[in-house]
This record gives sequence, structure tokens and C-alpha cells, in this order.
Amino acid sequence: MIKKQIESFKKNTFNTTKSIFLFGAFFAFAITLKEVLNLSYNNFQIFSFGSIDFWNGVNPYSNWNHLNLRGTPLDLFLYLPLFSILFTPFTIAPSWIGAFLWNFFTYTMFYTSIFNLPEKYNFKDKKFIFFISSLLLFATLLSMQFNPLIAAIFLFSYSALEKDKPFLAVFLILISGFTKVYGIFQLSMLIFYPKFWKKVLYGFAIGIVFFLLPLLKLNFNQLIPYYESWVNTISGHTRMQDFYSIYRPIYDFFPDINQIGSIISLVILLTLFVFSLFKKDLFIKNFSKRAQYLGVLMSYSILFGVGSELHTYVIAMVGYAIWYLFSKKNKLDKILLWINFFLLVIFPIDIFCPVTISKFILGKLHLGIIIFFITWLIMVYKTMMHKKNISNNEHKK
Repeated sequence: MIKKQIESFKKNTFNTTKSIFLFGAFFAFAITLKEVLNLSYNNFQIFSFGSIDFWNGVNPYSNWNHLNLRGTPLDLFLYLPLFSILFTPFTIAPSWIGAFLWNFFTYTMFYTSIFNLPEKYNFKDKKFIFFISSLLLFATLLSMQFNPLIAAIFLFSYSALEKDKPFLAVFLILISGFTKVYGIFQLSMLIFYPKFWKKVLYGFAIGIVFFLLPLLKLNFNQLIPYYESWVNTISGHTRMQDFYSIYRPIYDFFPDINQIGSIISLVILLTLFVFSLFKKDLFIKNFSKRAQYLGVLMSYSILFGVGSELHTYVIAMVGYAIWYLFSKKNKLDKILLWINFFLLVIFPIDIFCPVTISKFILGKLHLGIIIFFITWLIMVYKTMMHKKNISNNEHKK
């Protein structure tokens, strides 16, 4: 009886896009209210100071001396100059109002990007993607991070490519690339769609505009040194032992991974791209393969990132969910899905798992990273090596 009531509640509560949106919006509001009342919205202050410094002619990479609302030093500002420009509207209102506006904007874009996916994603698919990543989403909203927007841009640009809107797709990809780098990897998907060279020209034109946009405030002779100071800050911040990429467990045995991790990541990305070139015709003709490649790419951007944190896995989890939906699943895939869910989504959240346990499982044993790395290798193998995919009828099941 109780089971039936629960099932009835789930059906009646989450059977429309409006009900799902309001469900997430409620948590977005509650989470933001908590952070505002506790004066603990540090990331928003970092974003805000980074933007204000830019417009005040202060280099936020080399002259960072800001305190949070509790009087302790804020972490470094690590985003590219374009981020400072785009974030400007959120600095106009008082900071606590800006924090609400930022989190609601972030949540709305994340939600919209999922429920705006191409028509071959049915409502059930979109619910699956949203809910399997929702706890990570709320965790990132708690920290007021940029990661849900990165995930959203991945999906918006992918949808634009599928809907034959090449300019919009390239524009969005480069916004992601010129704010937090991650999204730039999605340019490798352009070969799967028509008018490739036209998109390349769009990319050059938009990239030049974005690169030069800081000239709204800087002098021309300040531009290159400004970017160089960002590179220096990022380089000094790259400590594989502190982050949650595949390089974390490697560091225990090979500390020099700090010096070569970025090169390894680029080599792996290039290898992935070369494999996709050999399979280009298959990807062009097959919607499921393109969806799988997107999932592989989104997961790669975090798994091989040089600054990945636990909450950045909201990007990877969205990609993984998309890959899972459009892959031919066996029993191992289903088991791995839920193991990854518990390790990457449940364990990092204090109210579900004590901090001492999560630190041991994730930080000491590195199980979350290792299992997801194994999963990613399976994803790559099935995406690149399996010619056949699920049919539309199988997918709807």
C-alpha cells in the first residue's frame, strides 16, 4: 500500500516539466538562503571581485588581496577575462541579491539545457539526466559554482549542432572555452556535422572577438601580459594531489605527474579525436553515436582535468547519463552506473556520508576516480568500437 502511494506521488509530482522545475527551484532558493544568512557565499564573492577588479583596472591574477564577509582571505580568481566581463550584471546589485540572481540563473540554465535537448530524448530520458545529477547540482549551488553552467553550455551547444544552428553552437562552445576552458574540447564534435569549414571560420572570428574583448578596459599593450598572468596563476594552482582527476592516485606513486599531467591530457584528447576521425562516417549517420561521444567528452573534461573538484563531476555525470541512455547496456553497465552514482554523488555529500568515511574512500583510496576511470574506458571502447547501437524502440524502453 505504502509502495503504491510512493509511486503515485512520484508520478503525480514529476510528470510535467513545470513540477520538476519548481522542485529544483525550491532547493535552489533554500540553499542560497542558507549561504546568504551564513555569509558563506565565497565563490560568488570571488567571481564578483574578479569582475570588479577588471573594470577598476586591477589585475585579479597578480593583485588578489580580497577577504570574504567573515574576514578571511578568499581563494584565487582562476577564470579567464571573458568571465569577468560576462559576470558584470551580477555585481550591480548588493552582493546578497546578486547571489540569489546567480544561483537562480545557474539553475535555470542547467534545467533548460536538459529539457531543451533534441526530440530524440523523450521526457523520461530528460528526467533521468536531471535527477541523477540533481544532488551534485544542489551541491554546486551550495558553493555557488560555475560548473552547472559549463554543463549547460555543453548541452546547449550540442542541441544547437543537432538542430543545425552552427553559429550558435560555436558561439556557445567558445564562451565556455574562454571562461573556464572545459568546453573548448567540444570543438572536436564539429566534424560530425555539415558545413565543417563554415563552422571553423565562425570559430576563428568569434575566438578573435572573445580574445580581444578585454580591450573594452585594457590598453592593447596590456592584453598579452594580462593573459600571461592568468596562465601563471593557473600553473601555480596545478597540484594534482589536491584535486579529483585521474592524476590524484597517480601522484601517490609519481609526484612528477604535476609537471606532465596537462600534456598527457592533451595527448589523450588528440588520440580520442583521431579515433573519431576513423569513425567519422559512423558518427555522422548515427545520432546515438554522437550522443555517446558527447558523454565521453564531458566525462573526459573532468576525469583528466588539472583542477577537478568533487562538485565538478556534475558535468561528468550529465555526460555519463547521456552516454548511458544511448548505449547498448549489459549487466556490468547497470552495476557501474549505480556504483558511480554512490561514489560520485552520494559519498561527497555530508548529510548522506560522514566526512571521515568519504575522505577515506574518495580521498585516500581514490575509489570514485578509479571506478569512474574504468567506466570511462568502457564508454570509449563501446563508443569507438561497437558499430551497432540501440534502436529507437529499445531506447524508448
